[in-house]
Order: sequence, then C-alpha cells, then structure tokens
Amino acid sequence: MSLACREWAGPLGADTKHEAYERLLELKHTLDPILARYPSARFRARGYFSTADIENDLLVTAQLLEAAGALPVLWLNITYEHPDLPADALHEVERRFSLRLLGEFLDAV
Repeated sequence: MSLACREWAGPLGADTKHEAYERLLELKHTLDPILARYPSARFRARGYFSTADIENDLLVTAQLLEAAGALPVLWLNITYEHPDLPADALHEVERRFSLRLLGEFLDAV
C-alpha cells in the first residue's frame, strides 16, 4: 500500500493559546470517531499565530493565509494508507471548522 495525506487550513477561531488548545481538542474529539473507522489514518493539527511559526514547520505561509483569510491559522494533516480514507469522509469536519483542502499527496511505493 501507498501512503497518502491530505492537508487543510482555515481560521483557527481562537485569540489566545488557551483558546487554541481548546479548539484543537474540539477538532480531536470530532475526528476521533471518524478516524476510528479507518485504522491507518493518523492526524496532526496545529494552530499558528505567526508567519514565523508557519515557516518553522516548513509550510507555505501564503497558501495557509489564503485558506484561512488571516492569522491565526488552523492547519490539519491526515496521513493514511491509500485508498483507505474516502474523499467524502471529512466533509462534516471541513464544514464545522471552515477548512479548505490544500491538497492530497500520494507517495507511490
């Protein structure tokens, strides 16, 4: 099987690091039951308050800011064994967190 990942970005919806932590927990609790159906799927999410933080993680600042509208930015990566995760499995998460799909990447082995 090949590994694949999808990345999203959107507005964080938080003004402080504590609010960001709460927002990321909300995202985790939303993702948990969905990803439980897809054993290979794992996620990583971050809240960014500065362009320097985005650049330190080697992400494309302009792309994240365009998706989110402005700082702070919520970034989400889900990695899975292709084709384990259907494209429509996360539509509700995208809607609820105002996430915009940045891309899907496939590492063909």
